[in-house]
Amino acid sequence: MRIEVLASGSTGNCTYVETEDHKILIDSGISKRTIDAELEKLNVSFDQIDTILITHEHDDHIRSLCTVLKKGKLLCYMTNGTYQAILNGKNESLKPVIQEKFANGSLILLNRLVNSILYEPILLNKTEITILPTFHDALESVGFKIKDSHQTLVYITDTGYVHQALYETISNADCYVLEFNHDPYILMSSDRAYSLKKRILSDHGHLSNEDAAVTLAHVLGEKTKLVFYAHISQECNLAEIIELTRKKVMDDLGMDTSRIEFIVTSPLPTKVYSI
Repeated sequence: MRIEVLASGSTGNCTYVETEDHKILIDSGISKRTIDAELEKLNVSFDQIDTILITHEHDDHIRSLCTVLKKGKLLCYMTNGTYQAILNGKNESLKPVIQEKFANGSLILLNRLVNSILYEPILLNKTEITILPTFHDALESVGFKIKDSHQTLVYITDTGYVHQALYETISNADCYVLEFNHDPYILMSSDRAYSLKKRILSDHGHLSNEDAAVTLAHVLGEKTKLVFYAHISQECNLAEIIELTRKKVMDDLGMDTSRIEFIVTSPLPTKVYSI
């Protein structure tokens, strides 16, 4: 499995994941030109992308979705809540495109399993995608667990918390892309409006460094090799504080994480990692 975070943060989000039999984008919050340029470095053409997974309807996650859906021959997956939010949103050019894709079967809506917080999985030959509910100020936001015959990747950003009921499902993955959005002290000292601070700190806002580190402490396993610190606030966080907070939480719990590589993401692409 190969992974590259093409961009992460409030200015745009997009991640490339390559399993043994599929090439997948998570979100399209950056320009298609940028996506094309980064894929070219991987010797991958955009036409080879067969699947795009959308986490939610906010602009920094779907900014180029209209162009991506027009130009690509790919299946798009999103929740019904995200679909309805796009139809009711301000992006007038995207609405007819996703309606057309839904009508012709290339846009597929994700449905919850009965009596479960999870959804019906996406089965793509040897690749299985588990849909993970997140808790954000969006209509029906989600994260993903992507698994092939050999490796597992968990992708969770834009959430106020990670439900404990998910811990078993997401434990012992080879790779985590997890939101480390803000340091609460920096956030509260910032010039941001109090209403925005309150939103970010809420259960439907964004994960703080400590909450993310505690979540990681519950799910890391012997297989875990990579952790990406994702969706980092450029105004209310620092990479050094993220690492200090994560180390303190795990040192307090007596956890040895020396075998794991921790990667800081940004609006710029990371290098390509193989797991």
